[in-house]
Amino acid sequence: MEGAHEKLLHLTFEEAEGTESSENAKTNSLQSSKFILWLQIFIFTFFTIGGQAAGTLLGRVYYEQGGQTRWIATLAQTAGFSILLPFICYPSPKNHNEQEPTIHQPSIFVRASVYIFLGLFQVVNSMSFTVGVQYLPASTYSLIAGSQLAFNAITSFLLNGQKITAIILNSIVLLSFSSSAVVFQNETGDSGEISQKSLLIGFAATTFGSLGYALQFSFTELAFQKVFKSSTLKEVMKMSFFVGFFVAIASLTGLFASGDWRDLEKEMGEYRTGKSSYVINLVCSAIAWQLYALGSFGLVFKASSLFSNVVINLGTSIVPIFAMVFLKDRMTGLKVLSLLLGLWGYASYIYQHYLDDLKAKTSEIKASDDQDDDF
Repeated sequence: MEGAHEKLLHLTFEEAEGTESSENAKTNSLQSSKFILWLQIFIFTFFTIGGQAAGTLLGRVYYEQGGQTRWIATLAQTAGFSILLPFICYPSPKNHNEQEPTIHQPSIFVRASVYIFLGLFQVVNSMSFTVGVQYLPASTYSLIAGSQLAFNAITSFLLNGQKITAIILNSIVLLSFSSSAVVFQNETGDSGEISQKSLLIGFAATTFGSLGYALQFSFTELAFQKVFKSSTLKEVMKMSFFVGFFVAIASLTGLFASGDWRDLEKEMGEYRTGKSSYVINLVCSAIAWQLYALGSFGLVFKASSLFSNVVINLGTSIVPIFAMVFLKDRMTGLKVLSLLLGLWGYASYIYQHYLDDLKAKTSEIKASDDQDDDF
């Protein structure tokens, strides 16, 4: 009897050790997954802000050196989709150790419909902002365009189930003020004589564009959640590639329909720094904006549409720093204030994610302790 009792105690001890080892492995695996997730978010954030800054500065250089065709500048923002083709065609490595659940993949028709819808949506939004810039003073335009983040908070709440806490609300307000701070700056380009009709057209177009971009981000997140249910990063590349493809087709159509293509040779010849510089500028712009698109889609995929918009608004505040370094712009106190508000808003949003992770970890520890008590 005594030997049987010792054997039972030994088996119980081994089972307890096995359970503890399994729990430790599970915890380590969870921590590793979170580290990889945040690493991917950091990389996508770098792509978004870096691409946004480079694309904005190159676009400014394009106009300053004699570029005039808006359709060419628009095409340069989407033509970079082709650099993703090798990554899309390359087969994804299969991990035989992991059993992935069988996921019903959407048909080609459904995929094409989503890509075309989002692509055309982006074209309409871009044209709305173009009209807004044409009819409104720069300060008024910036103030209205800065409402995009607030619109996105509403659409994310309604369409994506985004939780809006006090900290996130604080982040949205700070980043909205940060991107709209230019309204307080005296701009010599703002004309005091603007008709009421022009103001109404500009206001309506810019508001529509802000709301449209907010909806576009939410629809993109909805597509990842409900249509493209794959968890691989290749899905992000496909989204960026095909949306860029359809937007590029629309831009090419606009270029030829407007007749601006006839002036391309003349524009290239009159470009102040030469034809080669003209081509290099457009090629680099295409690559920069493609990195921006890939990063913003990646943030929607890995975090949320609202988080992606937060990063974009932060990038708007950081661009003047790059302009000061590379284009010798003057750094004003207003730009510094905009940057600080942007960083504060972004830090607030990251802090909310930290609190969510801490809460999740506490719940896991509590659940594990309850299991140990039951044992």
